[in-house]
Amino acid sequence: MLYSLSPRLKLHSPILFQLDFEDNDPLPSFLIQQTATEHGLKIVERPVYNGKKAVRFELRDKDPETNNGTRSEILFPGPDKKDKLERWYAFAVYFPKEDFVADSSDEVISQWHQGGKATPSLCIRTKNNQLRLRINPRIKGKKVIEMGAIEKDVWQYYVIHVKHSPTADGLVEIWRNGMPVVHYKGANMYDLNSGDFHTPNWKLGIYKSSWNGESTTRSKKRVIYFDDIKVGNEDASYTDMMPKKGNKR
Repeated sequence: MLYSLSPRLKLHSPILFQLDFEDNDPLPSFLIQQTATEHGLKIVERPVYNGKKAVRFELRDKDPETNNGTRSEILFPGPDKKDKLERWYAFAVYFPKEDFVADSSDEVISQWHQGGKATPSLCIRTKNNQLRLRINPRIKGKKVIEMGAIEKDVWQYYVIHVKHSPTADGLVEIWRNGMPVVHYKGANMYDLNSGDFHTPNWKLGIYKSSWNGESTTRSKKRVIYFDDIKVGNEDASYTDMMPKKGNKR
């Protein structure tokens, strides 16, 4: 099923979702918002990666919890069990220097959640100004792949190709600004038959579990921007996911 903010997409396009925040309805109804505050999610005019608008997420250590955690995220519809669990994802991301200081306590900025009261089976996290991919193919046990330092006050464009699988045929490939940073083969999701799990749902934004309850950390506020977000099906390609031509700034 095709959902898109852009009516310019062809009906049979391999792009399932495309969010550029330029239209009158920047956050359509199929996109679930998980934030508890007015400052948690806003459409802004600067900084932007492409066009004239982007989305800004803000999370503070004293924000009330929502959806069982301290978070400000958007959630995309996940694939059905009958669908081929291969997807392409892309986004531009911007970390502001003043509002995203180094913290030894990590947070999630992109995750593929499967429910089951379990930690995300696949997620991108930040810690000490570093990006890292964490893979949990089993509830107990995890793998971490370092993705390099966070570059502040500059847009970075990521393309992610995932063959979601609980077995050895799984695949995760990630490119940053056209350069490969991750190539992982192996299990990257929970087995749908092993518990109360659903197919991986993609979320973007900020989730900081160390702020749950009354806990605090070195940082008190996290701000992050996203733009040019895409989701492609198994027929998409790296070229399909690359940013459109336009006014990048």
